[in-house]
Amino acid sequence: MSDAAPLAVFGAGGKTGTEILRHAVRKGIEVRAFEHTLPEPSDRVDNVEYLQCDVLNDDFSSELEGCRAVISALGIGFSPSTAIDPPPLYTEGTRKLVEAMSTTGISRIVVISAAFVEPQPSVPAWFELTARPALHNILEQMRAMEDLLERAKGLNWTSARPGWLLDEPYTGEAVITDERLAEGCFRCRHADLAAAMLEFVCENTWVNAKPAIARPEADRFENVSALKAELGID
Repeated sequence: MSDAAPLAVFGAGGKTGTEILRHAVRKGIEVRAFEHTLPEPSDRVDNVEYLQCDVLNDDFSSELEGCRAVISALGIGFSPSTAIDPPPLYTEGTRKLVEAMSTTGISRIVVISAAFVEPQPSVPAWFELTARPALHNILEQMRAMEDLLERAKGLNWTSARPGWLLDEPYTGEAVITDERLAEGCFRCRHADLAAAMLEFVCENTWVNAKPAIARPEADRFENVSALKAELGID
């Protein structure tokens, strides 16, 4: 597939997905943006083709025709209900993506998992004791997604494992390591994650691998109060 062929980005309306689109447009890369509920025109990234798609229920194979790779920014927002019974976006959603890719002859995919699918020595103990149990069911889905990718035949996959995501501007300073977060790195900015995922596709790096992505941040972004505020916990 030509490097000039478009990239298909799923979950394109979310924070990471939108940043992927912005990075791609700045680099002159054509993208097709798939989203369950299309953003308002004022919230869309210019020069991007948006397509409405329910990944779990729609047949979107024809819309993938001509694309060179898939980037999945599909994700589940944290809430009490999703923590208890998360929708199968990571598992069933990824399976649907892989099936559609097989139908259309696409072999390259990059997805979002999380560093916390396995123990991380660099993560603060308070996070391990509080957030990990709360995220257990979602993390189990992510593990199952990674297993699905590893078992798929003829697939060139990358499972990006960001640290605790942070909605702050792009830095270009993310530290990327194999499977586990680098020492002193706990958080990952959406924009830094987006840039890394785009690079994995464009440079064809970290193939069949699980790169962990994060960077050191100020204490105000890494303490217990920050976690509570971002999760809406009193």
